[in-house]
Amino acid sequence: MKHSSQGTVTLTAVIFIFVSLLLTVSYLKYAMSAAVMQKYRFEESKALFLAETGINVEALPVLPKITDPVQVINEGVLFSNMGTYSDVYCSTFTDNMGQNIFMARGKGTSTFKNTLGKPVSITREANLQMIPESFAHFMYFTESEEPGGGPGLGSYVSFGGSDILEGKVHTNGQMQMSNWGCPDFTNAQVSAVQGIAYGNCDSDSWISANDEAERIGFPPDNARQRAIENATYVFTADDLLFRSSGKDSLIMTEIEFVDNGFMLSQWSYQIPPIGVEGPPPTTFRWDLDTSPNLLTDRRIAFDAPWDTTSGFYWTDSLFIDNEDMDGNDITNVLDEYEVGDTISVFASDPDSNKNWLGEIISISTSVSGAIFQVAGIFQSFDNGFVDAEEVILSFFASPDNSIPFNRFAYYHSHQDDGWSLCDTSGFHHFDFEPPPGGADIMSPTMFYSGDQTVIYIRNGQVRVKGSVDGQYTIVTDKDTYYRRSDDFTVWDRVWNNIWIVDDLIYTDSNTLTGEVVYGTPNRLGLFSGSNIILANTEANGARNSSNGIDLIVNAAMLASEGSVVVQYWQNTISNAAYSGPNFGNNGASLADGRGPRRNPTSSFPSYTGNSDIRGYFRFWGSMSQNKRGYMKRNAPGPYNISPGIGYDKDYHYDYNFTDFSIPPYFPPASREDGSMALVMKAYGEVPINSNKGTN
Repeated sequence: MKHSSQGTVTLTAVIFIFVSLLLTVSYLKYAMSAAVMQKYRFEESKALFLAETGINVEALPVLPKITDPVQVINEGVLFSNMGTYSDVYCSTFTDNMGQNIFMARGKGTSTFKNTLGKPVSITREANLQMIPESFAHFMYFTESEEPGGGPGLGSYVSFGGSDILEGKVHTNGQMQMSNWGCPDFTNAQVSAVQGIAYGNCDSDSWISANDEAERIGFPPDNARQRAIENATYVFTADDLLFRSSGKDSLIMTEIEFVDNGFMLSQWSYQIPPIGVEGPPPTTFRWDLDTSPNLLTDRRIAFDAPWDTTSGFYWTDSLFIDNEDMDGNDITNVLDEYEVGDTISVFASDPDSNKNWLGEIISISTSVSGAIFQVAGIFQSFDNGFVDAEEVILSFFASPDNSIPFNRFAYYHSHQDDGWSLCDTSGFHHFDFEPPPGGADIMSPTMFYSGDQTVIYIRNGQVRVKGSVDGQYTIVTDKDTYYRRSDDFTVWDRVWNNIWIVDDLIYTDSNTLTGEVVYGTPNRLGLFSGSNIILANTEANGARNSSNGIDLIVNAAMLASEGSVVVQYWQNTISNAAYSGPNFGNNGASLADGRGPRRNPTSSFPSYTGNSDIRGYFRFWGSMSQNKRGYMKRNAPGPYNISPGIGYDKDYHYDYNFTDFSIPPYFPPASREDGSMALVMKAYGEVPINSNKGTN
């Protein structure tokens, strides 16, 4: 029995030892394998780190400046004895929203010895996508905090206790805080190039603000031209200007966004003062001959040459061909002139001081046209007309008294001196309605669109409203010159503003608050060459919110030469100093005088005391402007009333612009030297198979 027991113990011990050896070998094998895997993963991470280093060191300084693909580094570059980076490559392309995408790729290689002592190389590749910082990435941006956009400007505009902003807030000027209350910028990243004037705010609570920020170039270089060149639709508004025959007329465009597209209409209008009806202006070439029998076709001439000694035309006759400069028969136009009419003959070049004014004494005809016997009234010449120079014959019209508000002071806040022009900060007007028969240029027309659509309004203003279904950007030019209806020798200009005449909201936004859905595909960019103005309409809360209240806007807005501003210069304040023009000094006018008879139209004025508050401007988007526009005018300041004129503010940033995409061809923001500031859009490792052993 003892021998049998000893044999059993021995066998058990052998089995136990054998199992232990197996477990030990398995553990050692696992431990060695885990160590190798850990080493391998470490070297993989190091290779990826080297690829990222190559992008950071070699690609990032080059990336903002490239226009074509470029190989920055080809051969391997040793970095800190860790390994090498190589094949650093930069490229750029434009996506379907018109946004430039900048890409950089680079490889990193790490070399180590395996368990057998043989060298092994591991290569990994990284890919980086960046986009230019866009003005749509700013909740609020100004070139200057000086006020702009309308008349009666104060010395500055400040942020007060009712101002709540989020997102990126930047000015290239000095940011001014109110002495009467501090804004809430808790959720904002604040930066100012020329510092921050804190007023009564505690500067210690603003330690995160950057008051020595780098200047951002404004207005954005070449961005408007780029958007224009990629426009999906182009609508012209200058077709009735500077024709060989006829008065100048401007064209108003109105866009209403609807499901699957937009409705558009256009109509002609003239800015008062408008002259009484008479023969239209006509353009000819000047003829140096002083006899009607020698008059060349399509020309006009006096019966005497310019006297170089006196600098005058000593003339009593004007010879006119019956065809204008373009060969149009103008016999009927010449027949409209009557004895006693005042006429002017002047050079079509506005920079040329060549102008003659006189009265028609008698009219006769010749084989080729008409002969006016004239008596000179006034003339001004630096030099006489030259042969074949473009010259205009114009009927000098007195104002048409049958047209309401047909006086200069109701439409212009500059002097009526023949050379002053409307400025970006002054009177602007949208309320030129279609003629009685309807829009005469384009009746309301449906355009089916929605995906990455750019709408360009050439040389004209545009009124916008509606529900936005898709991705759109509206672009306008800076300004448009025209010749006044009452005096064709005088030029003025209209600034090509974008007017918001009713709610402008995405189809899926909250219709009460304007809140934008995160992830919505809808985008709207308003890219004005001048101002963006919240119009004085019933829908927008005009007449102290008597027929409507609040204005909702979803958009990225940029006013290149002007401001984002409420139309406070048309209001229903009882004091005529704040609701009407200054007839004695147009430049000091605070209002156009037409508000008390509008919204709705009335023959008799009605007023709303010291209050024309239009509710809240509920804004979800991005706002950039050259100068800061007023949302409310009240005391203290030129408008010494309370509660005043305009809107309270309810501003929110639309994070879809940063997290997803901007409106099509909305402008990028660049540094002062022209280079672009880039922000990361995407990053990742590029899958490759390049684990190599070497002998």
